[in-house]
Amino acid sequence: RPPAPTAEQARSAENRLAEQTEAQEATPEPASEERRAEFVQRALSALRAAGETRAIQYDAEHFLFTIGELEPSTLLLTDFFDEYLDASPEEREDVLRRLVSARTAPGVPDAFLVARPKLVPVVRGRAFYEQVWLLMGKDSPAQTTVSFQAVGGHLAVGVALDGAETLRYLGPEEFARWGVSFRQVLDIALENLRQRSREPLEQLAPGTCRAPWKDSYAASRLLLDEVVRRCQVKGDRVVLAPHRDVLLITGSEDEEGLSLVAQLALKAVLTPRSLDGRALRWTSRGWVPFMPERLNGAWADFRKLQLFTQARDYDEQTRQLEKRDRETGAERFVAAFTPYQDERGHSLSYAVWQKGLTTVLPRTEVIFFMDPARGEGARPLAVARWDEVVKASGALLTPVPGLYPERYLTRDYPTEAQLAGWQNDPGDLFQDDAP
Repeated sequence: RPPAPTAEQARSAENRLAEQTEAQEATPEPASEERRAEFVQRALSALRAAGETRAIQYDAEHFLFTIGELEPSTLLLTDFFDEYLDASPEEREDVLRRLVSARTAPGVPDAFLVARPKLVPVVRGRAFYEQVWLLMGKDSPAQTTVSFQAVGGHLAVGVALDGAETLRYLGPEEFARWGVSFRQVLDIALENLRQRSREPLEQLAPGTCRAPWKDSYAASRLLLDEVVRRCQVKGDRVVLAPHRDVLLITGSEDEEGLSLVAQLALKAVLTPRSLDGRALRWTSRGWVPFMPERLNGAWADFRKLQLFTQARDYDEQTRQLEKRDRETGAERFVAAFTPYQDERGHSLSYAVWQKGLTTVLPRTEVIFFMDPARGEGARPLAVARWDEVVKASGALLTPVPGLYPERYLTRDYPTEAQLAGWQNDPGDLFQDDAP
């Protein structure tokens, strides 16, 4: 019997398959380690120059500083680094100044009446909130320090104290101290934002609007019904919140409007502090995920936004899970979410399920089945759509609780008969009504 494959071998096989299938580039190339190292050194120097005397520990895997020892604070670096790369040499000093100012989050008042006027609703991609427990090194989602509520499936809203340069996200500990519920605090935060949202929307075209605010809470205003209704649209209201300062509104039956907001969203998701590229539609049940019909001219751009966001969220989750597995000694492979596009522009997402290795699979449209024992150049044993796999061998996939985006733990491997019944050419998986 050949030795069981390692996670490193599995990742190498994934990469080779991606090269063979010419997977589309869904996320930008990561910045070089040299650029990250330069930024970290400049950030450390800026903190010391500002008078920070506490110990500063740099966590390269999570890309953050831990400042202090008795009551340490956490300074996340990703957003500042993205802004640093995007800035001119003169503007980079301002980025570092804001980083220094953000090292101390607003304090939590003992009295709720003092905190009340500072409460703000904070809409972010749902993955941001769902992964806080992983980022903070907790054992389970039940130990998260931040409370939130899902919005439309892809987004979520939490509550924070608004500071001059940074936010203090709130959770069970603060609410228990004040004797209030998350719902009560969120309602107050929404009313605070409502008082700051009286300006008219910017009309981009008849039936298509953009929120005018650049205060980091434009996206949060999708929760203010009276704001969204200021845009007179064709069909149901559709919103995109690709950035904290960008809220786009149009109608579900407005093809030109859908194309316009999609193009603006594609630019926004590539900028620092972006949120989520997927659209929501207003219904009697509230906000729900939205995708135009396949023949709609805006469909291709909405599809790019969907795949980009999924790939980005899964990439971050993969890094967090791999770090956790190294710390706990778990022997499993965290499979990647990979987009694929054929020569006709049809697209899908896939993951690789490898024989002989416990795998944590992302929820993709297609699964490639590989056997490392067959050698580096071997073709997949089979390729099948996710629904077909679940129907034939669903017992081999167990949902991993507490993870968003969702993942499944593999148990054993499909039989040879099952593999033989599935397609072996990914091109055959594209149907006229498929993505």
